[in-house]
Amino acid sequence: MRYKLLDHTGDLRLLVYGNNYKSLFENALYAMSNLITDTSKLTKNKTRRIKILKKNYDDLMVSFLNDILFYLETDGILYYDSDLFIENNELTGAIYGSVIPDNIEYEYVIKAPTYYNLEIKPESNYAIIVLDI
Repeated sequence: MRYKLLDHTGDLRLLVYGNNYKSLFENALYAMSNLITDTSKLTKNKTRRIKILKKNYDDLMVSFLNDILFYLETDGILYYDSDLFIENNELTGAIYGSVIPDNIEYEYVIKAPTYYNLEIKPESNYAIIVLDI
């Protein structure tokens, strides 16, 4: 199990599993994308190289997930898989996804990841992320 949806009023609250920053960020991407739509029905046909540098891991997570939503809105591509390298508040790597077909069934329309109750704790094997819907 890569993530679990927790109870929250009005938004989506995720418990993301991982024992290091790499797995937490990769699983956060997977979780958010699968809450948007069932990615198992998509064909992985797009790759994008990314590099993000922030002052801390909270900013890095919010920026990373915001970028994914930006690509969805502007390019019509949902990225849901990744191979990331994360060190010293810098994320580099590749993200993989699919052009969204016209007949896609959306589960949730996610506006943005938030800083509200954000916890990134690889030493405890989890992150808590709240997504504004």
